Amino acid sequence: MIQTEVKSLGRNEHQVHVTVAQGEYDRIYGAMVNKLTMQAKLPGFRPGKTPSHVIKKQFGAKLHEDTISELIQTHYVTAIESSGLTPAVQPMLDVPAAQPASGFEFTMKVTTWPEVELKPLNELSFDKTTVNVEDADIQAVIDRLQASQVKYELDAERAAEKGDQLHIDFCGSIDGEEFDGGKGEDVPLVLGEGRFIPGFEDQLIGKKTGEDVTIEVTFPADYQAAHLAGKAASFASTVKSVGRPVTAESEDALAEMLGFADAAALRADAQTRLEQEAVEASRASTREAAFDALLAANEMELPEALIEEDMRATTRRVLENMKQQGVQMGAELFDNEEFRNEVRSRSEKGLKLSVLLQRIREAGDLSVSDAEIDAEIDRQSTQYPEAQRDQFKAWVHSQKEQMASLRERLLERTCIEYVVAQATTSPVSKPLSVWQQEQEQ
Repeated sequence: MIQTEVKSLGRNEHQVHVTVAQGEYDRIYGAMVNKLTMQAKLPGFRPGKTPSHVIKKQFGAKLHEDTISELIQTHYVTAIESSGLTPAVQPMLDVPAAQPASGFEFTMKVTTWPEVELKPLNELSFDKTTVNVEDADIQAVIDRLQASQVKYELDAERAAEKGDQLHIDFCGSIDGEEFDGGKGEDVPLVLGEGRFIPGFEDQLIGKKTGEDVTIEVTFPADYQAAHLAGKAASFASTVKSVGRPVTAESEDALAEMLGFADAAALRADAQTRLEQEAVEASRASTREAAFDALLAANEMELPEALIEEDMRATTRRVLENMKQQGVQMGAELFDNEEFRNEVRSRSEKGLKLSVLLQRIREAGDLSVSDAEIDAEIDRQSTQYPEAQRDQFKAWVHSQKEQMASLRERLLERTCIEYVVAQATTSPVSKPLSVWQQEQEQ
């Protein structure tokens, strides 16, 4: 029915020439004529009774185009399978304008994954890192909680100070005209946090409950709302309340504020959570060291089409993340050479590792069982209150993308464990606080 001929165009680039027999063209063309006969409404003919020669004369060009489209859709996948190639990106289709006297031809440019012979894993050498939780790490958590767990006691006579929480009403105007987004009612505001326009909070210091104040500010020149950038504005404001910050006076009081029986229970919970973080940190550090060793030992040249496709996908993800964070970025991002170089570097590294991990899976016949996936979901559920854990687990199981992503992460972890078991590793130990500082840098 079809014939395929594969021609190499260079490293990982192939042309697949496909020839479809005239009989197949005639079969689909006839089906198109019959379909159009039932649908067409032509003067002088009842629906479904128009002679086929009239249909062909009236809709000849459309029939040919629809037949070609159907031929390609019908035989596209079969042609790729017949070629023996595994595309890494969507093949590029080309339909020559000049067709043979009988039959139909089209070609596809197919980019495949690079063929790599994995170097022996026992020749690799890298650090195996263990991240440890120290008493200072636990104390740092307690200190952060002590600073962040703040209640505010209302004081009608208090003059507002930095650190106090105010609730305010305000209405902004520029040149006497109100503007969109410039009004709020009973808005909470902690003086000194810098959530509002520079200079706004400073003018509320010293104010008391019930006081009216007109706040004069100028929007920053780089303000995200372009129609407000650089403009002077007035905010007619009313202080609804002033709250004095109150923190826990002891660890036991802090524990009670957070729902724990006492300070010992709070510290035990902090240690459990930090130890989970340390386990993940150990894996992450060792994984990166293993990745670097694998890349250094296995040189690979990627096809340009594959890199460009991944770069486009990465850029789309970056833009989507920025959009979700309220940051709008235009075409200038794509013109930034530093950004493009960074995206390309990440794409090349990620693609090479994908190839190598696939080879490792095949070499070790590695897989992930449903029991292992369930165990990981159980572990993740512990971050929620006990009453909500079953609900969380049921939700994860209902999300196909979440489950697929989880399986891939666990399979990657299995691959790294397989590599670590065969490679020569040097033990490295570091406190969790040091690892955290390294990530921030």
